[in-house]
Amino acid sequence: MLLIGCVGAEQPEPTLRSLAPFPIGAALSPKLLTNHPDYRRTVEQEFSSITSENVLKMHHVHPEKDRYDFSGGDALVTYAARTGKRMHGHALVWHEAVPKWVTEFQGDSATWEGLLRDHIKTVVRNNIGQIAAWDVVNEAFMDDGTLRKSIWSEKLGPDFVARAFRYAREFNPGVKLFYNDYGQEYSPRKLAAILNMVADFKRRGVPIDGIGLQMHTNVNQSDSLIENALRRTAATGLLVHISELDVRVNPGKLPNFTPTDEHWQRQRQKYAAIVRAYRRAVPKDQQYGITFWNVSDGDSWIPKFCQCQDFPLPFDARYRRKPAYTGISESLSDK
Repeated sequence: MLLIGCVGAEQPEPTLRSLAPFPIGAALSPKLLTNHPDYRRTVEQEFSSITSENVLKMHHVHPEKDRYDFSGGDALVTYAARTGKRMHGHALVWHEAVPKWVTEFQGDSATWEGLLRDHIKTVVRNNIGQIAAWDVVNEAFMDDGTLRKSIWSEKLGPDFVARAFRYAREFNPGVKLFYNDYGQEYSPRKLAAILNMVADFKRRGVPIDGIGLQMHTNVNQSDSLIENALRRTAATGLLVHISELDVRVNPGKLPNFTPTDEHWQRQRQKYAAIVRAYRRAVPKDQQYGITFWNVSDGDSWIPKFCQCQDFPLPFDARYRRKPAYTGISESLSDK
């Protein structure tokens, strides 16, 4: 039996959630939560916030024009409530994860507007009060700072982003609204485009509460550029979320890659630098938190995406803590 508080008793080992001065989380798969005890145990021990990895994206939640499927999202909401974790919804509008019926949809601008509005209304009203925040629009900009060409920009024009935020606020006034994107730490033009959008929203009274920096990064990324992106984002006064964090150790996508201790230490240092930069650059009242994009190397999207061996998360495929975990925990403990 573990005795706590007695002289000579063994103390419980610190976890990320016990060390973090802000919410710390992971994007989750309901299927893995149900079927893998080690996955579930790690989530329960280490994280205070969860994000829906895929199940609330449009192609999952709205697979047919007149049918919604909230089963995956509902499972995560129920789990979050039962375990006392914050629930973050991802993502209402994205150029990918568009179901076939939308790509084949026919109609004028007003009809497309109705499609967008009805989708947002239905999704944000489900589990109202139990999802703390939504990524309203995901990845609307290209690396060069231009608006991404997508079905949404094509059918609704460049202001579809603002209208999506207005609809989300209209149909769920209490939820926090985030814009989410990648690349702010390496693309000055994309960072500037996002910040200009926020300034424009403020001038026009478009509701927005926070910015998510995905931070799918790698061991070679400049620490100073990461901190610059966080500092400039925080200067908006909005909440700042490192929303999809992972750190690749094989950015060159080398075949038959096997990491050495040097790779693990570089990953440890990069994770530590990111956490320190977040704590330095983002005022405490704007620290919405840090979220990893799933839990272990075996659950990560990266190897499938790059068609290569990579190991980007703080836990290995057997849910053992890696040196990266130590770098994170040490940076969370810094005074």
